[in-house]
Amino acid sequence: MLLRTALLKTGLMSKSPAVLSYPNSNNLGDFIQSLAAKQVLNKIKTFDIDRDKLNAYKGEKAALIMNGWFMEKPKNWPPSEQIDPLFISFHLNPTAKKGMLNKNGISYLKRNEPIGCRDHYTRKLLRSFGIEAYYSACLTLCLNRDNFISKNSKREGIFVISPLERLNPKNELIPKEFLGQAVQQIKRPIKQKQFETAIKRLERFLQNHKEKIYYCSQLIDTKEYDEKARIEKAKLQLKNIASAKLVITSRIHTALPAVAFGTPVLFLSDGLEHPNQKSRLDGMEQFFPIINSKDLREWATKFPTPFKTHLPFVKNIEKQIKDFLKE
Repeated sequence: MLLRTALLKTGLMSKSPAVLSYPNSNNLGDFIQSLAAKQVLNKIKTFDIDRDKLNAYKGEKAALIMNGWFMEKPKNWPPSEQIDPLFISFHLNPTAKKGMLNKNGISYLKRNEPIGCRDHYTRKLLRSFGIEAYYSACLTLCLNRDNFISKNSKREGIFVISPLERLNPKNELIPKEFLGQAVQQIKRPIKQKQFETAIKRLERFLQNHKEKIYYCSQLIDTKEYDEKARIEKAKLQLKNIASAKLVITSRIHTALPAVAFGTPVLFLSDGLEHPNQKSRLDGMEQFFPIINSKDLREWATKFPTPFKTHLPFVKNIEKQIKDFLKE
């Protein structure tokens, strides 16, 4: 019998469990976060609620796991009163600070404290507004390797997944203001040179290893793949990470699943100096090596030993969710 059914019959669950969905996202990392939430919920049946339309939800009372990056549309905050949230591995990005931490937003978070934060930046920010918050780390650390590949599968290959993407000038968003556009144009040749140098360093590193190299991206074309297909691509990405001998990435939700799977990972931080990106990394250094591409030479003849510092956080996250469903 499903755990949800058992809890409902015993009166231990009065709300339907839900996880966040991302129907318009081109980032497999979003789907990976929801897959992690569903895995922790195990065989409990869940339904999805669009992260960027939480204020519009009018369905049955929902117990929503509120993990992830918030949010693309801060004007749609706070969520509907039909949502009972568990804030765990929550990241409030600087881009959304003004829109989400207004009077109503602060009041909402205070009503649902303590807030489990994915990074130290978010914890410190919320506390500065008098909101009780703690560092929970990320729910993706709870992912189980055995759910994606067979237990005795042999590791093979180096998976290079979305490295240095934010260093590439071609991926920059064009500012709306004329002054911003002018500054961007002036800096572009410098950034192009930095990107080319970093890529050469990565290529030299890979040439030193005899392992087969696989290149993947965490970003996916939403015009080519519908939401269901993107979820399947996210599962395939997790399978690749679980089977790798080494993962090299500049994406948090490639690196953290690697930690969960015991896969060695090197995180390249080139191009992530802006506060909008740097804030997301505050606290991640305890789980995987965060290096600049120039430091790759130090790893030329070795792979990093997987950290196990995430295990106490995994235990706490699983307990928090279990207790939440019993409320």
